[in-house]
Amino acid sequence: MNKKHTLFNDLPIGQKLMLLSVVIIAPFVIVLTLFIFQINRLTSSYDSVVRNITSANEYNIIFKEEVDSVMYQMVARSLDKEEVEEELSMTNPDRLILRAEESFRSMQKDTDSREAQNRINSILNLLSTLRKRADEINDTVKISGHYDENMMRLDTDIRIITELIQERISEYIYYESESMEKTRREIDEQRKVLIDISILTVFLIAAATIFLSVLISSSITKPIDELCHVTDEVAHGNFEIRSDIRSGGELVQLGNSLNEMTEQLGTLVDNIKKEQINSRNLELRLLQAQINPHFLYNTLDNIVWLAQDDQKEQVASIVTSLSTFFRTTLSGGRDSVRIRDEISHIKAYLEIQQFRYSDIMDYRIDAPEEFSNCSIIKMTLQPIVENALYHGLKNKRGGGRIEISIRERTQEIPKNPDIFKGVGVEAKGELTGSRAEDSLQGEPLFEGQDPESEILRQLVLTVKDDGIGMSEEELSRLTRIAELKEKPSIEGSGFGIANVAERLRLNYGENCGISFESRAGEGTTVEIIIPQLLYV
Repeated sequence: MNKKHTLFNDLPIGQKLMLLSVVIIAPFVIVLTLFIFQINRLTSSYDSVVRNITSANEYNIIFKEEVDSVMYQMVARSLDKEEVEEELSMTNPDRLILRAEESFRSMQKDTDSREAQNRINSILNLLSTLRKRADEINDTVKISGHYDENMMRLDTDIRIITELIQERISEYIYYESESMEKTRREIDEQRKVLIDISILTVFLIAAATIFLSVLISSSITKPIDELCHVTDEVAHGNFEIRSDIRSGGELVQLGNSLNEMTEQLGTLVDNIKKEQINSRNLELRLLQAQINPHFLYNTLDNIVWLAQDDQKEQVASIVTSLSTFFRTTLSGGRDSVRIRDEISHIKAYLEIQQFRYSDIMDYRIDAPEEFSNCSIIKMTLQPIVENALYHGLKNKRGGGRIEISIRERTQEIPKNPDIFKGVGVEAKGELTGSRAEDSLQGEPLFEGQDPESEILRQLVLTVKDDGIGMSEEELSRLTRIAELKEKPSIEGSGFGIANVAERLRLNYGENCGISFESRAGEGTTVEIIIPQLLYV
């Protein structure tokens, strides 16, 4: 018993359901087939009887009248069989007799009643005799002196034979009617038997279905409960748990797939942790690139030089800017800061650099107050501005200008929660995905906006300089670096751009980007696109 139960459990779900279907359908098919066979047999017999009675009734009504009428016209007008058909348009008596013979022979094949068979045999014999008597009249009808003899044959032979045929047809109809009633009673009995069999079959099928349903449900639900338990544990972060389903066909495969998925999830979580560590390492590398000896030494040299020249106000100003710069750089260990803090950081950087490059550099910052509390990854702008200064303005004769601006961009997009994928991490002070979603959604901005869409609000941070610009080759290389398709060397240009692009991708997913526009001798424009998120 246990062995059979185990074999049943090992069946795939499809085969179990197929077995249940066979148990339900097969008996019905068998009963229905028997029912159709019996009904078809009985109805065929019944139809044959009805068809025979209908045909016989036609001859019972018109055959005697037609034969007597045409034979009378032949005798009375002295016309043979062909002439009576041509001149009077009456049916040739031979055709009437032949048609009747064919009909009754056909009836004889479909007749099961012995009495009805005997009546048909008698009818066929009478029809044969009728043909002979009609031939005798036809042979003498054109010979003068046979009129009275033919009239006597018409009365004593033809009309008597047709009357006998009519009587035999009536008897045949009577016996066929009896056969029809017998067939009807048999159909009624078969119907009752089939109803009893159907009721018994329904009860047996119901019992078998309940038994198999319980058995199949148990063999499916128990492994599924195990899978639910495993998935619940995985959802709570337990990636060490494994399912132990050993029977159930597809469920065994599903359990194995779940085990593989759990293992892969554990590996993926480890990789994500490593990626977060890499993100921190990228930030540290950026800090190292910013707090480099040249920048710090040059700034300190400026402070010493100004102090020796007794320019106390300028010393205080540059020290304040340097303090602001490092305070924002560190930002309490957080990855994200407010827009106003990022602007304060870049302004401090530009003020420090202006002490050194006051003759070649001017700047303007346009940061509307409405965006001051929005969130941004810290030190997003500084590498871009540094590139504009060192690679754009420094090598240009006569100096130039750096312009920094912030504006809002809205876009109507289909509702899709995947656009928030990658937004936020779990560090304190940063945005979570749900909070980011709340910040992105808002009231419809456009008249006639599709209810199945929503408005995506983004910030576009622009750093523009009128420096020496870039060649198409340099622009293409920098674009590939920003798209993370090419890796720059740490010592070479483009490291800051790659660093910013990588950190934006890690924090915002695909919902961000950096684009460049530049022409040699005309300057460069850099646009950074990030989600418009409130700082929390």
